[in-house]
Amino acid sequence: MDVTTNASAPAAATAKPKLAGGPLQIVVVPNSDFVVQLTPAAKPLVEKPANAAAQRARVVQFRVSRAVLQENSSFFQTILGSRPNLADITFENKGGGFGHALEIWLRAIHNGPHTLPNNLKATRMERAWVAIGVGEQFGFAPNHIDKIKPWFLECYQYALDNGGLTPFVACCLAFPCSVFDHAEGFMKLTKYLAYHTNGSLFTNNPSSFHHLNHDARVLDGPLTAARAHIQSILETELTFPIDKLHRATCPCRKETAFDYEDALRALDCWPIDRAMQQYPIGEIIDELEKFEFTPKTIKCSSGICAHDFKNSVNIAIRRAKYAFDGLCLDCMERSQIDHVDGQTRQTFLEKNTPFKGCWDIDCRFGHGRASWYYSWMGPSSVRRDILNKYREEKKAMDVAKGSHRTRRGIRPSKDSNIPTTRVASMPLKSQAPARTPIAQNNTSDKANNAQDSGYDHDVDDEDEFFDAEDASLGGHTVTDDIEELDHEAVN
Repeated sequence: MDVTTNASAPAAATAKPKLAGGPLQIVVVPNSDFVVQLTPAAKPLVEKPANAAAQRARVVQFRVSRAVLQENSSFFQTILGSRPNLADITFENKGGGFGHALEIWLRAIHNGPHTLPNNLKATRMERAWVAIGVGEQFGFAPNHIDKIKPWFLECYQYALDNGGLTPFVACCLAFPCSVFDHAEGFMKLTKYLAYHTNGSLFTNNPSSFHHLNHDARVLDGPLTAARAHIQSILETELTFPIDKLHRATCPCRKETAFDYEDALRALDCWPIDRAMQQYPIGEIIDELEKFEFTPKTIKCSSGICAHDFKNSVNIAIRRAKYAFDGLCLDCMERSQIDHVDGQTRQTFLEKNTPFKGCWDIDCRFGHGRASWYYSWMGPSSVRRDILNKYREEKKAMDVAKGSHRTRRGIRPSKDSNIPTTRVASMPLKSQAPARTPIAQNNTSDKANNAQDSGYDHDVDDEDEFFDAEDASLGGHTVTDDIEELDHEAVN
């Protein structure tokens, strides 16, 4: 940072040469006792036509309060603390909204965010990124980021009201939402990104503060894993009718299986992994709404070909739609090991453990288990301990109530050639008590068909949810991108 400082001196010695047009004076507070000055950015010399009119960017001077700067900025506190007689300080205006953002911060810390003039209202999304970068550079952020949060909320709402929610808007605003602690917007945008993008990057930094890209990339791991979770649910449910047909013995089973997959292919939605390479999962779900299929066979000896394929697809659609609520800022903050200095491991576990199946305790907005899981920012081993404890407590509670049933359906005999391998399905997310529960017909197609299929299916398959998730999706979580911490880290 290019900085020029001037100590206070007699008036005759502090006279400044007047530039063309003179400096632009911006009085932030009437009783100012300090000046923050921005000079035009240095540009390389270029040859211009002889008759070209001379243009010169103006110097901008902000007249502010020394005490307010020291109170709200670690940067100015250090400088003014060591130079008590300093009268003004000069910085180079880097352009790209730099001066605009600095004025926002200076006015907000002196007079509050609601006193900003109309010309400082954010109408472009890059202004939010520049405000974050300038705030960090001058020591206003992160401790005083709340000073301009109302300004950002207006920026957020303006973007949604003018153009609507698009992948580009979500990519530009998701990270600023996390910085400004806008929990509702962050959850909404991260859910949108998981369902409506199919790339590996979930943030877009339109500003010149490129160092912010490193901080923003923290969203890539959790959202990639969450999208894989949604894909897994969709694929598992769509595959269930095929698994039933593969275990059937009727001569029409092969033709029915082929025709079912062919109907999915006609929508360009199958195989799911190939479709995901071309379309966001939200578009795949929309296309599956058009699914229509009736088996050609009229009489099936096993009855399997009479399966309601449309219902299976509808169940897959409903479960995929409700699989993920977005990332939760409160869960992310709570699950960081260094969130509170000196906290014991037991305290950390208590803060992050669900209560009676409610995964959004002390969160500002309700969500299910998947949001808690993918918002986790601590060691994956600690998260696994919490999940194992929850699973054991749930089983004990079911046994105490006398209602624990782990298996339904007909267990195949020893002489049967039917394979005993079960296909695990991921259950619906747990709901907070205050939230409207999902309808009963959203349950897994495997659970709905466990009895009539004649095979051994596990209806209460939450064990499989946890185990399969840790094994298949754990490699995508953000904690695996860094050196994994052990349990001692939270003591």
